[in-house]
Amino acid sequence: MGRLNAVWNAVRRHKYGVVIALFVLLMGFLDENSLLSRYHHKVELGELRSEIRHYTEMYNHDTRYLQQLESNPEVLVEIARERYYMKTDGEDIFIVQEDDGNEDAQ
Repeated sequence: MGRLNAVWNAVRRHKYGVVIALFVLLMGFLDENSLLSRYHHKVELGELRSEIRHYTEMYNHDTRYLQQLESNPEVLVEIARERYYMKTDGEDIFIVQEDDGNEDAQ
């Protein structure tokens, strides 16, 4: 009983400190809006902003590319030849691929 009484006297003497410590513990770690969850949300927000920037750059690139396609018929022929390996009559296409170097030597 003496030990419990000593703890109770210490809590009564430092009641404001105990309340402040409990508040910091509750708000800092245990609450759903704690500092830890705020940090995780901030990291996630940074990742999402980076992803938005990436997709915006892709959109701008594709928009410029589409404008070139619509305005210049030579670009359309170039795309058909390079990407889809299309050819004109009387023309042969040779596709050269580089080796990976992972083949087993025999």
